[in-house]
Amino acid sequence: MKLVNAARPAAALFSVATAVTVIFASLTGCSALGTVRQKADHAGLTYGTAIQAGDILDPDTKKFIVKNFNLIVPENTMKWANLRPTKKFWNWSDMDHMVEFAEQNRIAMKGHTFVWHQQNPPYVSGLQTREEALPLLIEQITEVMKRYRGRIREYDVANEVLNEDGTLRNTVWLRTIGPEYIDVAFKAARAADPDAKLLLNDYSNEYAGTAKGDAFYELVRGMVERGIPIDGVGLQLHMIAENPLRRDALEENIARFNALGLYVSFTEVDVRILMPVTPEKEAEQTAFYEGLLEAATGAEGAGSFILWGWRDAKSWIPATFAGYGSAHPFDVKGKQKPLYDAMVKVISNAKR
Repeated sequence: MKLVNAARPAAALFSVATAVTVIFASLTGCSALGTVRQKADHAGLTYGTAIQAGDILDPDTKKFIVKNFNLIVPENTMKWANLRPTKKFWNWSDMDHMVEFAEQNRIAMKGHTFVWHQQNPPYVSGLQTREEALPLLIEQITEVMKRYRGRIREYDVANEVLNEDGTLRNTVWLRTIGPEYIDVAFKAARAADPDAKLLLNDYSNEYAGTAKGDAFYELVRGMVERGIPIDGVGLQLHMIAENPLRRDALEENIARFNALGLYVSFTEVDVRILMPVTPEKEAEQTAFYEGLLEAATGAEGAGSFILWGWRDAKSWIPATFAGYGSAHPFDVKGKQKPLYDAMVKVISNAKR
């Protein structure tokens, strides 16, 4: 994303007849249909969200995460500038606490990310030569993945490596190491933790037949043909409600990655609305979320649906896309929107 910004729990039945239950549902993400996590576990769906380091310090937010998600991903905590702000200092505390929280609550953990063109400290952004950059990149990946070996299930090894036209983005890694920096990163990751799943992640890569979507596929196909250790791909899916989901192009894309022997993860899902919100726009948004969930639960080689945050109060959208907002299943007051129950119904009906 562009920043400017597990054992299943016991089932519970809730009546919506009383105000107490309505309030409880709003705070915990429960409804008469059960929590999303319960339904996702039953459907075999990885249903997750990005979280901030402080989220697991707040008792109510912590409870909400445990009740609703079976996977978490650090939105910013593992990014280079936060995890290793200087070459000699590693800020392990927040990541350690997040991994411990996930283990204590039988939630899977995903790592995000090593290679990115944003949120790099000056000593990374200022790299000039291959001789400087290559060992530093390998060291970063190796130190993190060995520390959490067997504890973090999968990683977005590299993130947003392509421009909109499908060419390689001009990053510090491309300038210093060359195009092979992606291969280098994945090889280092496999060596550090042979059991972790390794993904290449990007945005605007969700549809077959688009410049970036096809270029992303060709990049990955080349990696597979060269024997580079890659297990799956991430489709970020930061979408706009007013542009209808192109379901056929999405499913065609999933199928061609499956044919390469890779799985597809929906990694950073949100569906933004052009403000102000209207019932018609909310209906478009709900239909979009439903379509994405149906694709994630219906496709043989998919099965991961990760929200890039669940609440409008902490959303990155308004600061990044002027005039847009209301992108998540819970509003600025923490109240669930109508699309929440629609999502639960899709997951409840999933057949995997």
